[in-house]
Amino acid sequence: MKLLLFADLHLDTRFPNAGPARRQALRDTLGRIVDLAQESGADAVLCAGDLYEHDRCSPSTASFLQSAFDCTVPVFLAPGNDDWYGPQSVYRQVDWTPNVHVFTDGTLTPVELADGVTLWGAAHVGPGPARDFLDGFAVNRGGVNLALCHGTAPEDVTITGLDHAFLGHVHTPEHAAHHTFPGNPDPLTPGETGDRGAVLCTVHEDGTVSREVFDVSASRALDWGLPEEPFPLPDLDNLAAERTVRGQFVRDVLADESLDTAMRGRVLATGLRALEER
Repeated sequence: MKLLLFADLHLDTRFPNAGPARRQALRDTLGRIVDLAQESGADAVLCAGDLYEHDRCSPSTASFLQSAFDCTVPVFLAPGNDDWYGPQSVYRQVDWTPNVHVFTDGTLTPVELADGVTLWGAAHVGPGPARDFLDGFAVNRGGVNLALCHGTAPEDVTITGLDHAFLGHVHTPEHAAHHTFPGNPDPLTPGETGDRGAVLCTVHEDGTVSREVFDVSASRALDWGLPEEPFPLPDLDNLAAERTVRGQFVRDVLADESLDTAMRGRVLATGLRALEER
């Protein structure tokens, strides 16, 4: 069985510079993840929380998520502490397609992925620090048992009876024998390290997991001509607010839905340089 894992995308997060372009890149990254799931023949997509930011999530993001996950692959979502499940959460408001399963309970609950393979998932049901859902948990069935949640990992996952835990919250990737933190798939801050991305996990009959990491970051596809700087982007929020030719140019490019992230970056970089040289 192949499961495509990601976590900590943080849609609608705030960036100090180039906010609109960076937030669009996060959406494009999710599109790449779903495309990869379908192209790789994954049996399911797993999101281990912090898919979006509850306090900043816009109605357009809710619509985007509904459309993005309307695909041929089952999708399992375990809300984290930044996208916690509650009455006003996107998880409750969106009319998800039948292939999407949102874990809504504050304790690990089971879903059968296949004969003899169980996925235990849980949700943060309110704001606050990340929890250790595995603390005190014990598997009560045979077969291969996997967990999906947002929080910390115990020193020994196997004492719970689980074969493997797929986890979010830690942004630095960590691939251990019995747990996986994929890290955030698209950079959120300069200087992030580790082999991050979407992790294609092959679950074997004995419960062991082998992994392959795929770089799905749309932000890294931006070409601004200054590769030595992590995010050498101008402050597009301020530029777009200008009542100038430059401001109108930025607004038009950001609003052009025909441009993907890489092309939008190249158009902005080339156009802004040209305007500066006029």
